[in-house]
Parts: sequence; structure tokens; C-alpha cells
Amino acid sequence: DGSYLDANKSWHQEDSRYKAGLVEKSIRKNTIEFQTCADVGCGAGLVTEILSQRFNEKKFYGYELSKDASQFWEKRIPSPHLTYRSEDIFNTDEMVDLVLCLDVFEHIEDYFGFLRRLRQKGKNFIFNVPLDMNVAKIVTNGIQMVREDLGHLHYFNAYSALKTLEEAGYTIQAHFLSASFTQTLPRNVRQAVILPLRLLSLPFGKAFTSKIFGGVSLVVTAC
Repeated sequence: DGSYLDANKSWHQEDSRYKAGLVEKSIRKNTIEFQTCADVGCGAGLVTEILSQRFNEKKFYGYELSKDASQFWEKRIPSPHLTYRSEDIFNTDEMVDLVLCLDVFEHIEDYFGFLRRLRQKGKNFIFNVPLDMNVAKIVTNGIQMVREDLGHLHYFNAYSALKTLEEAGYTIQAHFLSASFTQTLPRNVRQAVILPLRLLSLPFGKAFTSKIFGGVSLVVTAC
């Protein structure tokens, strides 16, 4: 209805190279063989474009329901190996080798139903799940912010995200924690204020930082 675009003018394109790097790392580290890839909930499509350039012999499809997001696609570099579709992947017969689901299912009301249906659309899967369930967000208005500004309806930690995927029928092949704040600039005053604490906590491990100060996501490879 335009409200997400009002709160997120760039549709998070500034994070695209970072997120594309997470996907590339997962593909290469886990030796994922694929010829076709669907980026479900591709948003502005920049992550999909970057990956299509890095794996330029593969076919990439970006799926996105929001018409507000699709307006950014005209800025993407045309490629015969890259197609954007403003439709629901569940309304197609599409079956691909690799499905990307980056920062998506926390937005879905029935996320278990979504994940179970998505399981039928691919052979391999890469998820990026923001870990909103941490002390900093709970004791401040952080949960309110991610709900009202980012549209997150569900809030995960690493344990609950992995159990959700397993209970939805996925076999976890690999996973790792990624601290986005080490590679992307603060998006607002709140992130700028908490950044020094996040950096100081990193020597204790990303798991500790995730639980206390946040700014960490879980990247999962599954089948």
C-alpha cells in the first residue's frame, strides 16, 4: 500500500552487495551446483542482479509481489540470464535448482505454511534470517521499530530460526552468523549509537553479540 516504500525509500539497496556476498559465500563453501535460481521476495532486485553477474552462466529469476519494489527493476542492467517477475511463485509451475529467501519469512503471517510450500519449489535453499530477538531490542523500542518500519511480524534467534526450518521440512546442511554492521553503514541514529557496543562485543563471538546487541543474521543452507 506504499507504506513500506515511505519508510524505506531505497528498499535497502545499500545492503545488496553485502547480502549477495553472503549468498556467494554459501554457494562456494557448500559447493552448490545449480543452473537455475529463484530469488523469492527479491525486492528492488539488486541482489539478484549482482549474483547474475557473478554467476553469469546461470539463469536467475527474481520474484516480488510488491509493485512498489518492482519500479526499481528498470534500473537493473539488462541480461538474457536475468528475469524479474511481478507474481507469486506459488502461482507458477517453476521448479529451480536453488531458491534464495533473504530476509523474507519474518514478514509472512503464516510463515510455516509459506516455508512448507516453498520447499516444493527448489532442490537447494539459502536463507538469511535477521535475528531480532536480543536484549537490546527487547529493553528498548527495537521490536516496535522492526515491526512498524520494516514489517517484521515474527522475531527469531538462531535456535528458533533453525528449528522453524527443520520443522517446516528442511534438512539443514550448513549455517553461520553474519554481522552486517561490520560491512554496512548505520541506517539510523539508533544503529549509530549501538555500533560501538556491537563492535566491542565481537571478540566474545557473534553468538554473544547476537543475543545482547543484535545486528546479526543467520545464513542457512538447506535442502
